[in-house]
Formats: sequence, C-alpha cells, structure tokens
Amino acid sequence: MSFGAPSSTSLVSQPSRSAPLHLDAQVFSATRADHAAIYCFLKSVFKSLSRAEFASSLDDPRYYPCDRLLIKWQQRIVAHAHVVHRAMQFGSVVIPVAGLQWLAVAPEYRGRGLGLMLLEATQRYMASCGAMVGLLRTRIPHFFRRAGWAICGRPNYSEACCQRIMAKLLERRLLRRKGLLHIRPLRRWEIPALVRIYQQDLLGAYGPLQRSEAYWRWLVDRQAFDVLYVALEGPDQDDMRVTADCIVGYAVRRGEQIVELTTQPQRSDVAIELLARCCADAIEDDRRYVMLHTPPCCFLHDLLLQAGGVHHYQAADQGEVLMARLLDPLMLLRLLGEQLHARATAAGLPMPMEFGLAVEEREYRLCLTREGCTAQSGKVGLYKLRLNIADFTRAVLGDLDWDCALAEGRVVPSTLLAEQMSRVLMPTVPLWRPPLDDLPSLRSTDV
Repeated sequence: MSFGAPSSTSLVSQPSRSAPLHLDAQVFSATRADHAAIYCFLKSVFKSLSRAEFASSLDDPRYYPCDRLLIKWQQRIVAHAHVVHRAMQFGSVVIPVAGLQWLAVAPEYRGRGLGLMLLEATQRYMASCGAMVGLLRTRIPHFFRRAGWAICGRPNYSEACCQRIMAKLLERRLLRRKGLLHIRPLRRWEIPALVRIYQQDLLGAYGPLQRSEAYWRWLVDRQAFDVLYVALEGPDQDDMRVTADCIVGYAVRRGEQIVELTTQPQRSDVAIELLARCCADAIEDDRRYVMLHTPPCCFLHDLLLQAGGVHHYQAADQGEVLMARLLDPLMLLRLLGEQLHARATAAGLPMPMEFGLAVEEREYRLCLTREGCTAQSGKVGLYKLRLNIADFTRAVLGDLDWDCALAEGRVVPSTLLAEQMSRVLMPTVPLWRPPLDDLPSLRSTDV
C-alpha cells in the first residue's frame, strides 16, 4: 500500500554505459534559485508529482532551501534528497527526528553509487541539525539496509465492509440519538481544537509526530484528504458562535481510507460516531469497504473484526514500509535515560548495575543506580547483549520481537540476567505513525 510516489524513492536501475563517471561528484546544499530546476528534475522521476505538492513542501513551517541536498553534473541536477525536520513522541520524551523524502537519481546516472553517496551525506546533515533518528517510507528497503536503516514500525490498519460495520453498530446499539453529537467538516478557525485533541492523545504514545498550530495549518492547506470531520457536543452546533471547546474529536478521510481518527480521552462514543459517518460517506460514494488507520491498541480494530473485517499488519518486504536509522545512538540513550531507569525500577532490577550493548563495531554501556541511568561508550562488562545495527535500532525504538530475535540467534545475551535486563529496559511498545503527515496533496496537478 502506498499513498503516492513522492514519499518513496527512485534509485534501482541498471547502470548506463554512456553516462560519465562520478569520481568528481559533490553534494551541494540547494538555494531558492534551484527550486524551479528541482521541480523539473523530480517531475521527470516521480511522474505523479504535482506542482501543488512541490509548492506545499516549500510552505512547511520548518523548511529551508538548504534542507535539499543535490548532486550536479555540468550544472544539471542528477540526484536529489529532501530532509524534513520533525519531533517524535516516544512515551514520556520527545525525540528530535528528521524525515527523508524524494531521494532520487536521474535514470542515466543510476548504478554508479550516487544514491548511496547522497544518502550518506543526507545522514550527516540530519545529525548536524540535531536529529537523533532518521525516518522514511519506501518500497525498496534493501537499498537503505546497506546504510544502516532498519524496518521499524510497519503500517497498521483494519479493513471491513461499510454496510457490515453499520449493521454491527446498530445491532450493538452503539450509535447515539440524533442531536447529542454533531459531525461536520472543519472550519479554519477551529484548527486550535485539532491541536488540543491531538496533543491530549499524544501523551504516552510511541511514534506520532509533534504538531504545532502552524504545522496543523500546513497539513490542512496541503489538501491531502477529501474531508476532515470534527465532532461537536450538543444539538445546535452550526451556529457561528460555537467555540473550539465544543469539539471532542475529528476524523480524516481520503477515499475509502480513514487515515486518522482521534478523540478526547475516554470518548469511545465519539470515535464510533465518527467511524459511522465515514462509513455512511463511503456507502454514498458507492464504496464497499473502508480502511481504518489507528494505533494497534485502538478498540475500533476489534469492532471491524467483529464485522467480518481483516486486521493488516504489513509484512516486512510487502509494499511500502517504514524505516528508521539511529543517527546519534549515544545521545539517544542518554535522552531515554529517565525512561530506562523507570523501567528498571518498576521491574525491581538489582542496582547499581552495568548493562552493555555490543553493536557490531561499537559498544555502549548503561550504568544503572538508584539515582538514575547514564549512557557511555566504551568496553562493556559481564552483563551485555550482542546484536546487529538493525536489531539495535528496533530494540531502542521498542519494535524488536525479542522471542523471534533470540530464537534466530540475532541477539545474543551473555547471561540469563542480561536477557532479562534487555527485555525490561527495551520492551516492545506500540510503535506507530499516523499516515496523515506523509500523504501527498490531492490538489490539481497544475496550478
């Protein structure tokens, strides 16, 4: 499943014998003067890219022209990568991250290492901007594995027949009486309500990106969805005097996909009403099924399963996948120190104690005391875990299947206590990113 070519990459091809070698190729930071040429280059590679989509990337609140890295040959752009600056919620902490988009090499220059050269330069640029984790969506994960990227946090959604969902809701009497909740499209002055509801739902989550009011306005202006519904409490909510405090939830629909559905805490009734409205719209549009994108732990997945639906947790090499790379592992471990210490304390691990992570050529040491947890680089002691860079990435970000990794011998603990410490300090968490942040624009292809 893919929401559009611009979020993927275009790199794999047989080398061209007629193209010059890239021995003198260099990576440059773009300027505003390069924007027109960049659009022409990307349009030649990503055929579905619209002018409106490219223009919206320039309007990103945190965008700078230097966030685009280029390789040129005789003043012509032959490779391009775009870095976006974000912040990811990870339990009780916020991690500075960077997204990689539109990594592409001109067809006649492929197969000569330019893609990998640009990727390595992009990773260095991400780290220099303070990002601790790199993120991307791609259909060619094998290319990025060579540079230390790992599949981490796969798309998660449920699919079911609209009519069966509605029948199940009516059978269980889950729909409220008319007049108690009003659902209609968003009005622009209500965007602060989206900020409030999303922020409430963000607390304690693993994977979603932070969204400021400026970022929300950018998301709405991109028009990457068909409709954004808001749910308002009370009978007469079409009045212009309505305030944003009346809004208790929202849902974003794109075709048959409900790409995001969020409510105030403990408002399952609002989630059900929003789901019913999206199903009713799908039936009106002569669509048989809806696809619901919500966190793996959302109760709505069970409801769709009861309606005869299917829960999809996409396999590693099927379609578009999410990948991550730790750009500064030591600083990330230090940032997560309070979280690691809380886990160790809750599990009753003996302290003080040192725990080591031997990751290929590098070693990291966690020092646990009753006062806290510190991370250092250097030789590890008795209690350690040996693993590769991909499993290290998944372990730190809470996406490692410990039973599978241990059974296959990909992670090797030095002792039984080391294995116990590994599971306690880096447990599997519901890592998930909503797709709304990465949807391409639906506006006209030529504006």
